[in-house]
Amino acid sequence: MSEAAPETSAEPFCVKGFRLGGVVAGIKKRGGPDLGIIIAEGRVACAGVFTKNLVEAAPVTLSRARLVQEPVARVVVVNSGNANACTGEVGLKDATETAVLVAALLGCESRDVQICSTGVIGAPLPMEKLRTSLPVVLEAAHAHGLPEFARAIMTTDTRPKMRGESVLIDGVEITVAGACKGAGMIHPNMATMLAFVLTDASVDGRSLEAIWRRVCGRTFNAISIDGDTSTNDTALCLASGAASEQALTSEGLVAFEAVLDRVAGELSRDIVRDAEGATKAVSIIVRGAANEADARTAASTIATSPLVKTAIHGEDPNWGRLVAAAGRSGAAFDPARISVFVGDVLIFGQNRWHGALAERLAHEVMKRREFDITLDLGAGSWAHTVFTCDLSAEYVRINADYRS
Repeated sequence: MSEAAPETSAEPFCVKGFRLGGVVAGIKKRGGPDLGIIIAEGRVACAGVFTKNLVEAAPVTLSRARLVQEPVARVVVVNSGNANACTGEVGLKDATETAVLVAALLGCESRDVQICSTGVIGAPLPMEKLRTSLPVVLEAAHAHGLPEFARAIMTTDTRPKMRGESVLIDGVEITVAGACKGAGMIHPNMATMLAFVLTDASVDGRSLEAIWRRVCGRTFNAISIDGDTSTNDTALCLASGAASEQALTSEGLVAFEAVLDRVAGELSRDIVRDAEGATKAVSIIVRGAANEADARTAASTIATSPLVKTAIHGEDPNWGRLVAAAGRSGAAFDPARISVFVGDVLIFGQNRWHGALAERLAHEVMKRREFDITLDLGAGSWAHTVFTCDLSAEYVRINADYRS
């Protein structure tokens, strides 16, 4: 967006049991850090949510299969600047070799290495550069290395994205902190994002897996920039258990999930706040739906409508576009019962427009960098929120020039 938000300090969020780092490997065409690593002190619980795109990158194929077999990991290696997608058997061989090289350097099993890549689709990984740089990034990893890692995973991002929080759970201080990347090609299931959240809580792999899927459904899979889902999308959560040998109680797991929600929620919103060419970040809230599916589909349809997104860019409270998008979404509702709010301003309800004054007040709300648009369908009690942005000419320029 036009004004960059201040970087989040990661210094208070050193997560016990992990070291992180990032270095320049020469993979990115435009230069800068492009190889990151997360190292756990031993095998730790690891949960992953991946793209649902039929065309998936080699690192996704490899990493997903390993977590299906057993939800644990020791290392996460991430390169930016090259997606290693649509690279066939060579791509899978390169991803596997990367894991083998890291495992040999650390003295662990290669199946405990998660591999992630992001960048241009179709080009083979520059393996010579990786072979040279992997020992360097391992040496660079340290307990306070989250900022270096966050910079190394960026592509079109304008700034690193980091969040963290420490709380008392079951009488023990638990830390949750992480980093993500993404600024375009963002839409649920998942999006062109990589996200990594670490915790020192003691949680077994299967419990973490269930919790992480729910959290991602409310956060990383509830944002949209341009309606596109990529080939490399990965969100990993790793739990070292270093805070306490005692596993979290059932009540503790509920509190832990709430912390994960907050950290992942802010990380996912930071992606939209940094959206390519965007000037606005908007919560599309659909409530009063007959069921969860209707709430999700209506919110998603509105959030991805080019007409809605251009109206947001123009600060135009064009409620007709909002109602029309909801109407074509497939959600079931009575049009006579729908209400539309911009912020707290009711601009359409009881089957009528609420006048020029309401639109002027709504326009004032839309001048803000962040605001809410709410549609109450009047059909039930279900709700869903999608965090989205406007669509600008700058978005077109960025993506027209991406490979050139």
